[in-house]
Amino acid sequence: MADWYFEDFVAGEVTRTMGRTVTETDIVSFVTFAGIFEETFINADYARTQTLFKARVAPGFLALVLAEGLYVLTGHTHHGRALLGIDELRLTAPVKAGDTIHAEISVVEARPSRSQPGHGVVTLAHSVRNQEETEVMRYRTVRLIEARKAAT
Repeated sequence: MADWYFEDFVAGEVTRTMGRTVTETDIVSFVTFAGIFEETFINADYARTQTLFKARVAPGFLALVLAEGLYVLTGHTHHGRALLGIDELRLTAPVKAGDTIHAEISVVEARPSRSQPGHGVVTLAHSVRNQEETEVMRYRTVRLIEARKAAT
């Protein structure tokens, strides 16, 4: 299904996104755009010789943005009307330049909205993993999703 409505979200269902390789260009572009001029992100030699991970790593927010973009590509958010929250964000391992990440998203809860008729509130658990299936990030989102009945 490429076009999901609230009724299509069922507790326990898991979606796996496609993968995406994080490049040096991604890191430099994001850091420059966001103004996160930490030496660990902008100095490759320093990152390789002076940091805990001995490599250039991506800022955690870059990994979050990429994971959300991968989820959008599934089509599950096309009838989303609001992102109501991001909770329990944990960075569990570094994302290094050259890593390929994907996300596994589980539906935790889907309930009708009390304040927005014709919509539902969906809680999702996101696990972002690298090419070795190591979890690098986890978080929950709460989204307001249009119901199919409201669209017709």
